Amino acid sequence: MAQEKKGSRPGDGNSAPSKLAEALTHVVRELSPADREDVHDPDFQFALRELLQAYKPLLEADLARVDAPDELTKEVLEAGPNCEDEFAAADQLLGRFLTEEVAVRLLPANARELLGPIERWRWCLLHIRCCIIFGWLLCRRPHTFRTSNYYLYRFWRCVRQAIGTPVGDALNVAERADFARLVQAMAAAYKPYLSDQLASAEFPSGIPDEIISGKLDCLEDDDTAGSIFERLLAPDVAPALLGEEMFAKHQQEPWFWFCRCWCLCAIRFGCCLARIRNLRDFVRCLLFYRRCLRQCFRPLSCELTEPTGCVPEEVNVELKALVVAVRGTAAGGMFHHYVLEWSQDGINWHASDFHYPPIPPGGGAQGNFAVNNGLLAYFDTSARDPGLYFIQMTVFSVEGTTQVCPTRFSLFKQEVRIISVDGAALDTVWADPNARFIESVPGICEDPPGTWRRFPSTDEMSFGECLHIYGGAFVGGCDGKRIKRYMIDYKPGFELDCFTAGWSNIWKVEFNTVWQYRDSNMRKDTSNLTAVWNTDCIVPVFFPPYCLHSEPQARLDPSCWPSHTGLCELSGLVTLRLMVEDTDGNLYCDTQRLWIDNKPICAKVRIDAVPKCQDLFVSQFANPPECSAAWNLPLSGIAYDAYINDALPLTRPNDNFDYYQIHVTKQGGPTITIPISMGPTAPCFKGTKRIGKCDPCNALDPHAGDVYGTLAQFDLRAVDLACKGSLPYAVPDAFTIPRQECCVYTFDLWVYDRTVRSSGINWAHASWPVKICNDLKPT
Repeated sequence: MAQEKKGSRPGDGNSAPSKLAEALTHVVRELSPADREDVHDPDFQFALRELLQAYKPLLEADLARVDAPDELTKEVLEAGPNCEDEFAAADQLLGRFLTEEVAVRLLPANARELLGPIERWRWCLLHIRCCIIFGWLLCRRPHTFRTSNYYLYRFWRCVRQAIGTPVGDALNVAERADFARLVQAMAAAYKPYLSDQLASAEFPSGIPDEIISGKLDCLEDDDTAGSIFERLLAPDVAPALLGEEMFAKHQQEPWFWFCRCWCLCAIRFGCCLARIRNLRDFVRCLLFYRRCLRQCFRPLSCELTEPTGCVPEEVNVELKALVVAVRGTAAGGMFHHYVLEWSQDGINWHASDFHYPPIPPGGGAQGNFAVNNGLLAYFDTSARDPGLYFIQMTVFSVEGTTQVCPTRFSLFKQEVRIISVDGAALDTVWADPNARFIESVPGICEDPPGTWRRFPSTDEMSFGECLHIYGGAFVGGCDGKRIKRYMIDYKPGFELDCFTAGWSNIWKVEFNTVWQYRDSNMRKDTSNLTAVWNTDCIVPVFFPPYCLHSEPQARLDPSCWPSHTGLCELSGLVTLRLMVEDTDGNLYCDTQRLWIDNKPICAKVRIDAVPKCQDLFVSQFANPPECSAAWNLPLSGIAYDAYINDALPLTRPNDNFDYYQIHVTKQGGPTITIPISMGPTAPCFKGTKRIGKCDPCNALDPHAGDVYGTLAQFDLRAVDLACKGSLPYAVPDAFTIPRQECCVYTFDLWVYDRTVRSSGINWAHASWPVKICNDLKPT
C-alpha cells in the first residue's frame, strides 16, 4: 500500500497513486471495459483510498498480532464475543469510510441531479450508513434465521436513530408492531432460499454431475444474500422501517424511491466487504457498489420467458394445487410491483389464480419483489380447462409508469388422481404420498362432562363391498396428445412406486371411437372412475322409437368395483393405483392407500335363563320384589367385529369396531333402548367394547369356537308400572305389563362397525323373543 506524506490526505494529489495503480494491475486484467474505465476514474480512486484508509488501522492491528501471539492469546482469554463491541467496530470502520464527500463522488450523475443539495437528503445518507453496517454484520459469518432477526433489530434501531426518531429501550405498541412486520418480511425473504436449500438436500442426485461438468462452482451462491435483501426491503415494508410518520413525510420526495435502491446497494456492498479475502476484493466490492447505483436508474424491464409451447401442469404440494410456473424478469431502477393476468381469448383478462412469491404461502394480489430471470408466480390451473392460454405481465414503477409483456402456451392437463372413495375425502392433497381417507369418529357417552367412554377422534377409514372410486383420468390440451386408456389396480400393503411388480388389475377403460372421445366421457375432476361403456342415443327424437341412431359402447355410466370376492376377501391395507396411458405411449399414475374390510360382523343374543319363545317369570328375578333394588336379567351374546389384519397394530382403522345396542320391543307396544353400562351420573346406551368372540371367516364352520359374554343386564323393573320410575332412564307406561299378566318381548341386538359401504352403515342383527309374565302380587 502506498505510504502517505506526513500531513497529507488521500486523494489530495500528494499521495503516491502509481503504487496503488500498480497494486490494481491484477484486478484490471479481469474487468470489463466499463469497469476498467471506472477504476481509473478520479472519483473511484478517491473512494478506494478512503476505503483502504478506513480499513488500514484494522489491518495494521491484525498484522501486529502476528508477531505477538502471547498478546493475541491474552486478548482471546480476557475478552469473549460481545455484540456491542461488534456493532461499535462496524460503526467505526464503515462510518469512517462513508463521508458525505465519498458518498457524493460515488453517485452517478443522474443521482446527483435527482437528489440536489445534500441538506434535503442528509437523513438518507445517515440511513445508508446503517444499511452498509447491516450488510457487513449479517454476512461476516453464517447466521441462522433467528440471529439474522437480531441484526435486523439493530438495523431498525440504527435507521430510526439516523432519521431522528430514536427507539427507546421500552418499545411502544406501534414500534412493536413495526418490528414484528419487519420480522415477517425477513421470514418471507428467507423462505425461498430455505426452500431451495431443502430441495437440494432432499434430492442431491444431480449435484455430482453439476460439479464435475463445471456448472456448479464456488461462485454459485454469490448473489443469494442480495436476493434476500431485495425481498426484505420490498416497497410495502418502508412504513415499518421508517415509521408511519416519517414515511408519510418523505415518501412525497421525488428521490424517495432512490433512497431504497441506494440502501439495497449499500447492504450488498457491506455484505461484499464482510467477505473480502485480499486487497483486490476491495476493488471488486467498490466496483459492484458503483455499478449497483447506476442500475438504480435502469428502465423498467418486463419479459416473460415461460411458459411457452405445450406445458404440462405440475403438482405443488405446498400450494395444494396444480400449477404452471411463470418465469421471467420484472425489474428496473424504479420498480414497485408487477401484476400477472391470464386470458383464453386475448381479450378478457383475469388477475386471479396466481400465487406470487414467497412460496409458501403464495397468494397476494401482486408481486412485490423485483425478479431477474426467475420465478414470477405459479399459475393455478387446478380449475382450468386444457387448451390455449395467454398470459401478460404489467410492471409498475414508483412513479406509476408501466411496461407490459405477453406470452402464450397450451396447457397440457394431467388429471390423473384418485380423490375419493364412496364420497370420503382425503385428509390432505391427493398428491401427498401419505394422504389418507379419514372420518370424524364421534365420542360416546360423555359422563361426566369431559370424560368419555370413547373419546371423539379423527381416524383413517375403511371400505367394503362394492367401491365407487372417484377422481380424474384425463390427459390432453396440446395437439396430438389425448388419452388411450386408463386402468385401476391394487396391491396389498402401502406402495408409493407405480412401477413395481405385484399389481392386480381391477378396472380398465379403453378409448377408441369418436363417440368415446366426447367430452362427456372424459374423466375429469370428481368423475366416477369405476365406470363402464354402455349404449348411447346419438340422435334422440320426441316420438317413437325416440332414438333414430344409437351407438354401442359410447357412454360411460357409473358403476363400482366388487371388492368382496369371496368369504372375507378382500380385507386389509392396500394401495390403489390409477394408470393413464396417452396415445404416444406415455404413462401417468397416482396411488392412494386404502383400508378394505369385507369381514362380516358377529351379532348373537340369548337369555340363558329361558329358551327362545318360552315364559320368563319376573318373580324369579325380583328378589326382593321391592322397587329400590334392581331385578337384573343377564343378557348373553356376541358383539364382535374381527380385526381387519391380525398381524398389524390393533388400532384404528384395523380395529374397526364401533358399538352395539340392545333394543327391547313389547309386542304391539313401544321399543326402548336399555343401558349397557352405568356411568357416575347417567347410563350409557352404547357398548364400546367387543363382547365374546367368533370366527366369521371360517369357511368350514363359522360358528366353531364361538365365545359368549354378558352384553348387558335388563332391569325387569322396566316392565312393572309400579317400579319403572325407580330406573335411571325413562320407560313409557305402555311398555309395562299389569301384574298377573304376560306379554311377548323381543330382545334385538344391533352391532355396528365403521366400514363405509355403498349400501350405507355396516351392521349385524340378532334377536331373542320371550314371553315375560309379571307374576308379582298386585299392589
